[in-house]
Amino acid sequence: MADFFLTGLTEQQFLDQYWQKKPLLIRQAFADFESPITADELAGLACEPEIESRLIEENGVKGEWQVTTGPLAEADFERLPATHWTMLVQDVDKHLPELQYLIDPFRFIPDWRRDDLMISYAPEHGTVGPHTDGYDVFLLQAMGTRRWQIGNQPITEAKLIDGLDLQILTEFTPDQTWDLEPGDMLYLPPHFAHHGVALNECMTFSFGFRAPSKVDMLDAITNSLIENELASSRYRDVGLLASPNSSEIDAEAIKRLKRLLHDAIDNAEPVLTDALGKFVTETKSTLTTLAAETISELPTSDELSTAFENGDTLQRSQYHRFAWAKNETKVQLFMAGEVYKTELSNINNIIMLAERTTLTQDDWLLFKNDVESATILCQLIAEGGWFWS
Repeated sequence: MADFFLTGLTEQQFLDQYWQKKPLLIRQAFADFESPITADELAGLACEPEIESRLIEENGVKGEWQVTTGPLAEADFERLPATHWTMLVQDVDKHLPELQYLIDPFRFIPDWRRDDLMISYAPEHGTVGPHTDGYDVFLLQAMGTRRWQIGNQPITEAKLIDGLDLQILTEFTPDQTWDLEPGDMLYLPPHFAHHGVALNECMTFSFGFRAPSKVDMLDAITNSLIENELASSRYRDVGLLASPNSSEIDAEAIKRLKRLLHDAIDNAEPVLTDALGKFVTETKSTLTTLAAETISELPTSDELSTAFENGDTLQRSQYHRFAWAKNETKVQLFMAGEVYKTELSNINNIIMLAERTTLTQDDWLLFKNDVESATILCQLIAEGGWFWS
């Protein structure tokens, strides 16, 4: 097993001992780290109209904790004070694919759990306030020094300051304090309160790992049950006892309802796979415009062969999410909330389409003779998941 950032822990030991359990400070997780992006370059991204960004001022002209959503403009930066503000840019790993190498050490965690690489820049005293997140996050210090204060226990019911566009805790008493230098990294499980403050000009890289909520998954499962015509069973009350109160919904009725819902899920495992796969690969709403730029006409296998023979290379879109799953007979490829199914014998081709970043003529020769795999690739190209670079 690989060493987890030279901590002496294997990746599995990290998952067993820390993942979603307790924080972990890792000194020099990325030894001698130098940020591959400058503050000016990050500000340039924040000014792009199709890139999600925010500017947070602790004491803005409109009041405390003023939030300005992107695209930012030169005037936004010109009015800023010397201290006490933060700029954040989402999905930098997708907008700058050359930063994908930073994601590679985290690939022992399923890719479909990963949300994005967010980069923040702050001058001295810059912060977004004490808060909690509903997801796992690795906080890599990329430039300067940031002081992190954290709590030792998760907060299940956070009390927030009213009237803000930010979720800032009304009270926060830290249990530990750490100063992170470039290359240092802090792992935080969901709901652990934390407060980061820039001690000088600094940048922090946040690797976020999302998880679907119960409400989101119940909605997705319901939709899949309906699509597969498995939601038609009705409530039954065989053995009903005579009731003296005609309007009462008694405890037995609730038990029968729970059995009905449990039976619907227990008898629909393939539907659960479909629901999860579609949900976790849905394109983020903030990226749909960029994802649509690679949509093309449906090609034929012969057209693909010709393009590859001409030396062209297919590139996987960073704005689309991919995942795959298998059962006893089928393998499923998920992309952008859609599912493509083929025989289990084609699993290597499906893994290639889901996990590779480029396809060359040599790759095409490996599976072009499989009609189903070739057809799926053509469909993915038409939907923009793969495009000619």
